[in-house]
Parts: sequence; C-alpha cells; structure tokens
Amino acid sequence: MENLAVIEYKEERVLTTEQLAQVYGCEGSNIQDNYRKNTERFQEGQHFFKLNGETLKEFKLRLPENFREALKFAPSLILWTRRGASRHCKMLGTDQAWDMFDQLEENYFNPKALPTMSHLEVLQGTINQLVEQDHRIHRLELENEKRDEKMDVLDSRLDTLNGVCTTGDKQQKLNSMIRLYAVKAGLQYSEAWRHFKQAYNLAYHTNVNLSKKRYAEKYNIKNLSLPAYLTQAGYIDDALLVADKLLRGVAA
Repeated sequence: MENLAVIEYKEERVLTTEQLAQVYGCEGSNIQDNYRKNTERFQEGQHFFKLNGETLKEFKLRLPENFREALKFAPSLILWTRRGASRHCKMLGTDQAWDMFDQLEENYFNPKALPTMSHLEVLQGTINQLVEQDHRIHRLELENEKRDEKMDVLDSRLDTLNGVCTTGDKQQKLNSMIRLYAVKAGLQYSEAWRHFKQAYNLAYHTNVNLSKKRYAEKYNIKNLSLPAYLTQAGYIDDALLVADKLLRGVAA
C-alpha cells in the first residue's frame, strides 16, 4: 500500500487492473474474469472508466515513466473507481481482499486532508519566523562585533611583535607570523605550516588542504599557495587569528 502509485482521472483516484490485483493478492486475470462474467454489474462512469484512442494517449502522457512503458502498446485501459474496487472485493471474497479494501478506502480513495490553519495561526507562524530571523541577525551581529574586536587586538599585537612584517598585505603578515612561530618553536618552516593547518582545521572544522584543492580546480588556478588561497577565498582574517593563537601558545 505504501508504494502504491496514485493515479487520478477526472479528479478522482482510480486504479489499474494490475494495481488492484496486486493489492488484493490475486492475478490480473481474476479481475478481468470478474468483469467479463459480470459486465451487467459494472457501470461505466461509476465503477470504471475505459480509455482508448486519443483519450488514452493523452492520459499516458500524465503517467509516471514506469507506467507509460508498461502501457506503451495497450490499445485500451480500464481504470477502477472506489465503487469498482469495492465490487471486485465482494466478488473475490477473500480475507485479504476485504482487509485491503478497507485500507484502500481509508488511505487511497479517501486520503486524510492536511489540517488547515486559521488566519490567526498563519499570522502567528509568520510572526514567529520573523522573531527567529531577528534573533539570528542579532547573533550574527554579535559574532561580527566579537570578530572585529579580535582583529583589532590582533592588529595591535602585530605592531609590537618582533620579526613580523607589519607592512604590506595580510598575506605577507601571515607568512611572517608562521616564520616567527617556526623560530620560536624551534621548527622547520614547513613543519610550522603543518602545525598551522592542524590548528586551522581544528578551529573551523574543515580540511584546508582539500578546500584549497577544490578552489584551485574550480577556478583553474595552478600552483596555488595556502596563503594565496586563504586570501582569495576570504579566509585570511581567520588564518591570522589561528596564527596569532599559535604564537601566543609558544610565548606561554
């Protein structure tokens, strides 16, 4: 039942013979035999719709692809309504047919309508969304203020750090900070960069090498250095904060 594809015709839910047989646990030929032997008990327009010609061709175009393929060469098609499904259930008379018709009637032919909201509830929902949006904006503003404060402190520290290039752009400052960190920590320059990348990944829950690689591939940039990537991608301020934290750790 859960995987039963919904088919509608003339704004009414219907079932193909194959669908009805699948639900009732019988063969399609059983459904066809019931109809053929009791045609007087099935009224077109009430118990079923019979489609052929242009009507069938247009109907097929509205079906899911798997249905269209299965009915590709069908010259006609019978669609069973709720009353038709009920009549077949009575003719089959099996426990499964009766049980499944109850489910069809409740979940397929008469699906539960989604609860509608009053104008007041809609208005309240809109207000709640606006309030939540305002809270998010406020949190972002606070985060940006804290970030600006950190950058002010960092700029001040850069002006007093010995060995750090305080002139030039931020990319040069980052290189100078990592170089100073290598000296103070007694590390090779390449090892100092490895420490920086580990700290950066931990701080921002990322993989900076992978991000750099994807960025270079996206913009077709060859031999992209890490400082250049951080600058071009807009992460240089984040990188400076990480480098400053490394330096303060060595100083401690």
